Amino acid sequence: MSIFFKGILLFAVVFSHAAPAQNILEYHLKVGDSMALFQKATQDITQELDGIKHELKNIIEADYTFIVSHKTDSTYIINFNFERFKMLTTSNLYGEVINVDTKNSISKDDVQAQVFLGMIGSKLRMELLKSGKIKSVSGTNKMIDKMIAKAGISDELTKQVMIESMKKEFGNKSLAQSFEQMTFIYPNKKVKIGDTWVNSYTGELKAKNIWKLDALNEKTVELSAKSDIMMSTKEENVSMTLTGTQQTKLTASKISGFINDMVVIQTASGSSIMAEMANVSIPTTITSTTTYKTIKHVQ
Repeated sequence: MSIFFKGILLFAVVFSHAAPAQNILEYHLKVGDSMALFQKATQDITQELDGIKHELKNIIEADYTFIVSHKTDSTYIINFNFERFKMLTTSNLYGEVINVDTKNSISKDDVQAQVFLGMIGSKLRMELLKSGKIKSVSGTNKMIDKMIAKAGISDELTKQVMIESMKKEFGNKSLAQSFEQMTFIYPNKKVKIGDTWVNSYTGELKAKNIWKLDALNEKTVELSAKSDIMMSTKEENVSMTLTGTQQTKLTASKISGFINDMVVIQTASGSSIMAEMANVSIPTTITSTTTYKTIKHVQ
């Protein structure tokens, strides 16, 4: 073999070892996999009108369980349900507004708490693509009916108004969009450390996310994302439009693809419009930190 060809061969060998490895990042779940998760969100809302500052703080916690019941070449069918729900809302002007924890004993007269108690144990189903995009969620109609029944409301008109309101928060589409913020993290292409990709969330929170593969080893994937976000809600008495940014950092199992832990920090500002206040625009700022953690993963 000539020196020239030996040189080419040596270059090819060295280059093949030096070139960064391309990786397929996706979920690798098995039927029977069970994941117990904990979520906590701390949200600070500030509104100011005529020199009066209203400061609201929401602390929301939830425990839920995912169990993989079936899989195809491209999707996973996951059964899930809420195990616990906690919400504490306080105001600098009005004191404690909401205080619900479904793990505590709840009086039948506490209608607000009884509504949230109706979430617990309801059987829901999710169809998850390997990228984490949620194709569908089902089962929320029965859960909402259970929540209404727990409230003990007999007036049919009131029940229908509550059902429509709850669908905006807990309906199939709303829950799919909410959970997707935790699951939809992987690209539809091979990537190496340092590569980026883009995906988007829709719903009341719209986000354009620029993801980056920060680190990778045989056990763990580390990702981060920078996002431009828009929060938009419209209810009968109030509407709100805010824009801002979001920072995400997470670690996930390289083996299953499921998150180990995740932190999402949001800052957004804009305005709220109250119908009962002659549609006055109220400057509004929201900052929040949401954490997700897999407490137990049985494979």
